[in-house]
Amino acid sequence: MQAQDLGRIGKKDMLTVSGGMNYNAVFYDAQGMQNRRDPFTWYFNGNIDMNFLGVDLPFTYSYTNNHGTYTQPFNMQSCHPHYKWATAHIGTTAMNFSGYTLSGRIFTGAGMELKPANWYVGAMYGRFSKADEGDAAVSFENAAFRRTGCAAKMGYDKNGNALSATFFSAKDDAASLAFIPPEAGISPMENTAMSVSGKITLFRIFHVESEMALSGITKNSLSPVVTTGFSGLEKWMMTTHTTTAFFHAWKMSAGYTGKIFALSLNHERVDPDYETFGAYYFTNDLDNWTLAPSLRLWKGKLTLALNAGVQRNNLDATKINTMHRIVSSCAISFVPSASWMMSFSFSDFTSYTNRRPLTDPFWSPSPADTLNFYQVSQQGNACVMYMFGKKEMKQNFSLSGSYQRSMQQGGAMGTDIYNGNVSYSLQLAKQKMSFSVLGNFNEAGTGAVVSEYFGPGWQGSCSLLKNTLRCSAGTVYNVSLTNGAAAKICSYRAQLSYSPGMKNKKYGRPVLSLNAVYVQRFASQDTGELTVTVNAGYSF
Repeated sequence: MQAQDLGRIGKKDMLTVSGGMNYNAVFYDAQGMQNRRDPFTWYFNGNIDMNFLGVDLPFTYSYTNNHGTYTQPFNMQSCHPHYKWATAHIGTTAMNFSGYTLSGRIFTGAGMELKPANWYVGAMYGRFSKADEGDAAVSFENAAFRRTGCAAKMGYDKNGNALSATFFSAKDDAASLAFIPPEAGISPMENTAMSVSGKITLFRIFHVESEMALSGITKNSLSPVVTTGFSGLEKWMMTTHTTTAFFHAWKMSAGYTGKIFALSLNHERVDPDYETFGAYYFTNDLDNWTLAPSLRLWKGKLTLALNAGVQRNNLDATKINTMHRIVSSCAISFVPSASWMMSFSFSDFTSYTNRRPLTDPFWSPSPADTLNFYQVSQQGNACVMYMFGKKEMKQNFSLSGSYQRSMQQGGAMGTDIYNGNVSYSLQLAKQKMSFSVLGNFNEAGTGAVVSEYFGPGWQGSCSLLKNTLRCSAGTVYNVSLTNGAAAKICSYRAQLSYSPGMKNKKYGRPVLSLNAVYVQRFASQDTGELTVTVNAGYSF
């Protein structure tokens, strides 16, 4: 929802109303085959949105020949009043302070953001989840305690130099469930996370960024309290128990950005089992290094970019499998003139997994073993585009292709996909008409199965009556081959839309449209499907 703006009090736009309604009727008919949908379907939907000082109250209504629904979603929404550099978040909302602490987790409560000059101050408090005892007759999978939390962030950012600190804490209410069945397998948990981030820019060409985070997780807040084995900072952050553990995460980036050459070095390390209750999902147990140089030549007409790196997991050497991953990609873009554009990109992702057996300390690999596992994924894309003609008659020619390969264990389970497209388009400005022809080719091979799909097509459109009436039509003919067995498919499309303008725009705008699609399949028994959609709408 848009934020409230208290500065609009007393003005004409302090209350605005907008909305619309649509009626759709769908006709369907099949020949030579059974119908795959109802022969006639219609539905009506409408919406109205009242905005008072930036607070939206949306109402929607829909009705079909099956059922009707009415929705007033304001109860599950939030309002965000703001005035100058102060903004509040009230209701069911989300805030983002840091990827390692609070990152987009939805809560019901209140928050604020203050941005005076170069400063940033943010805070929130709310409920992250409701208490749920589960259903003994079904399962206790959804059983959960009531979880509340708070977070705060303070930072300063000026001329590319910044420093900020974030604090987050969330805790389950052990008394929110009257009874905890053993089958549920849950216990009240607690999490506290802190992060510090900074950025320095030197001479406008060098930059260094970093963020360090520490997260403490208590698996059972009812377990005995202990202080031994924890540092002073860890004991200060939260009350430590026998089920408490702390995890670290950090990332760093250093780079140079010049007019011609740029270079960036990035490193990220996240401990195994690192998580925060302020995020829905977190990727942990990784150590990632990447190097990304780029080059701009001929006044930016030629751009070359490279990104290469290595990644590994099992940082604490407790898992059976250890994966080492090599990541590399390159991209080239060449724009010699306003008429030509060429691009090329290639990526190669290789991973190597080593399985370490736990039961036999005298094991040594042999050529027949499959415990060392390779996986390769490669992808390449290329495109050439040529634009020519005058303003009254613009023409465009493009040619593109792509290649993708995924391979495991030396290619025994490999899949290769080739795709190519060629097109020519013509635009007549005065006549308000356009026309295009195209051709496509696709081949996918997996083992002994090879599938091909190719064919031509065309499309044309025009605008009439001062652009209020638009017509378009087109067809595509494709041949599908699977290990030599052929099937032919032809599809026809036509569309007509009319949207007259009102003399006074405040009364809105109506629209009428007709869309028809016919798909014909040529096989041992010819089949066809016709779908016609009629739409009448009005928006204000």
